[in-house]
Amino acid sequence: MNLVTGATGFIGRHVARRLVRERRPVRVLCRPGSEGRLPGEIAGAAEIAIGDLRDRESLLRACAGTARVFHCAGHVSDWGSRETFFAMNVQGTRWLLEAARVAGVQRVVHLSSIAAFGTPAPAYFDDHSDYGKSKDAYSQTKAEGEKIAFEFHEAGLPVTVLRPAVVYGPEGAWLEEPLRMIEKDRMFLLGGGSGTCHPCYIENLLDAMLLAADHPRAVGQGYIVGDGESLSFREYFDAVASIAGKGPVRRSVPMPAARAIAMACETGARLRNSSTRPLLTHTAIEMVTTRSRMSIAKIRTELGWVPRYTFASAIEELRRWYSENRRALA
Repeated sequence: MNLVTGATGFIGRHVARRLVRERRPVRVLCRPGSEGRLPGEIAGAAEIAIGDLRDRESLLRACAGTARVFHCAGHVSDWGSRETFFAMNVQGTRWLLEAARVAGVQRVVHLSSIAAFGTPAPAYFDDHSDYGKSKDAYSQTKAEGEKIAFEFHEAGLPVTVLRPAVVYGPEGAWLEEPLRMIEKDRMFLLGGGSGTCHPCYIENLLDAMLLAADHPRAVGQGYIVGDGESLSFREYFDAVASIAGKGPVRRSVPMPAARAIAMACETGARLRNSSTRPLLTHTAIEMVTTRSRMSIAKIRTELGWVPRYTFASAIEELRRWYSENRRALA
């Protein structure tokens, strides 16, 4: 049995769907009331375990009889209280891995992020780089979650950590949100879009996750996953615009203005004590304006993994997908 956490989210949903299509037994962990958000293809084929990363007993039930765990659940945002991030990304990870150990799970793939190396990203990073000293709670708790995963490996649980870059694909925020903005002619770049984007097509990530779950050398290791290419965010959003048949994105907010807008948005959210993400945050600015280089050499060398899709071929695939799903995204 394969347990997938976060199956109502972007990456977890794709993992569960891939397993179903490969006719592998699947169990998905869903928070109470969220199971209705599962696509029919998954809901009709997978076993549904009702639970929550903040409920230890539910995790023990979910892991019972499971051979492999794909841990995709977590709190992903550039805004929110540290308590919320900690509960999901740190404490929730610890409790899930405890449950996996008790259940005698054979392999765990823990989904982390390149954000663990810091936001803003260092000028260069690879799988041997140190964790960054980030100010934002998401990056901090992803690093803490990784440390917990490696602690459990040292205690005997076969864990592999994967660190995807900017994951894009159908149902994902890095694709569908800019597509909607581009279609409505509301898309703006920040600082000319000169920051570095490290893209990771969802199908490439799924290939890496399934490989890591089976490869003996992957146990106890951490791997950065991406398309093996780096480009500017301007180039990335121009490619997204081409999916919709639109021209390049040329409107840009200068950095001083962007920082002033972020300051106003964040201040307003704090005064309202709002958990809703502001229109713009300083963390988002740092993420899309920092220039950096990264390497996926370790997963290539140790596991023999090669991205099945280049960025260009992924965009071609997404053009076909968009032509069939354009109305649903409107």
